[in-house]
Amino acid sequence: MITYILKNDKYSIEIPALTYGTANFERKDSDDTYFELLDAYVRCGGNCIDTARTYCSWLEDGEDSSEGAVGRWMKARNNRKDMIIVTKGGHPEHGDMYTSRLSREDIEYDINRSLEVLGTDYVDVFLLHRDDESIDVSEIMPILNDIVKSGKAHFIGVSNWKTARIEKANKFALENGMEPLRISQINYSLAHLSNDMLGDDTLVNMSSSEHAWYVRHKFPVMAFSPQAKGFFSKLAKGESVKNIIEGQFVSTANLARLAKVIKLCKKIDTPPAVVVLGYLNSQPFFVTSVFAASKVWQIEEDMGAKDMIFDKATLADLEL
Repeated sequence: MITYILKNDKYSIEIPALTYGTANFERKDSDDTYFELLDAYVRCGGNCIDTARTYCSWLEDGEDSSEGAVGRWMKARNNRKDMIIVTKGGHPEHGDMYTSRLSREDIEYDINRSLEVLGTDYVDVFLLHRDDESIDVSEIMPILNDIVKSGKAHFIGVSNWKTARIEKANKFALENGMEPLRISQINYSLAHLSNDMLGDDTLVNMSSSEHAWYVRHKFPVMAFSPQAKGFFSKLAKGESVKNIIEGQFVSTANLARLAKVIKLCKKIDTPPAVVVLGYLNSQPFFVTSVFAASKVWQIEEDMGAKDMIFDKATLADLEL
């Protein structure tokens, strides 16, 4: 497995190239199903699980579902020390995405509730789930620094933050002897994306300018929706564009990239799901792909990408 060592003065973890995402752990009566999936991921060599305080809270009785299932699984398997747990807080209330929750009270509530539901006294990585650029980083970083100092999180990062804000936050942290942001989670895949396509301007997508910053700073990324929600896999297997629910991925540019994926799959006899994950593995900065799967065979297939790296020529061809 391709890995990246995240470390500070006190802690060190080795993050794998493939992280299992649990945003679809929606039911509190389906532990057998979720445990089977988590077991399969570990059996295939994985040890990093991504969840969030807000996951499934948009559903009736969905609050705590994702973190709760992960916590019960760790307790049943007695494997907390073997796992890297990433969770996220500070997400706005659903239905009011433009009222941020980045006060000390909100952030501390979220980390404390996450620990309670997960059944652990620390998470390896704690991310702020959304940004509010009207709030100065000087107000946010001391809160996160205190969370690390308390031992409740060993590392901090952000999700859906622009690189300019990350740079400002880390400049402030380093100038004031605080723990800096160590990792960033954004929407990133082989598919070309824009906020107009997604219909959510609170998300941050990888762009050429963002990519250049990550390359320049060698800053590690957690890529969510790394397979473009199945766009490449489904169409490569012959499904009609009309059957792709995530229609925001259907564009001339992405259909052209789909043709490249199909061609490469035939050349190296590899499933499209593995090719698009290999693309992210091959970036000039570390990427861990936060992939989701609802079937054991899908996890087994996706984990086939754990050591896959393409050369620069192949990357350039896929991006044409």
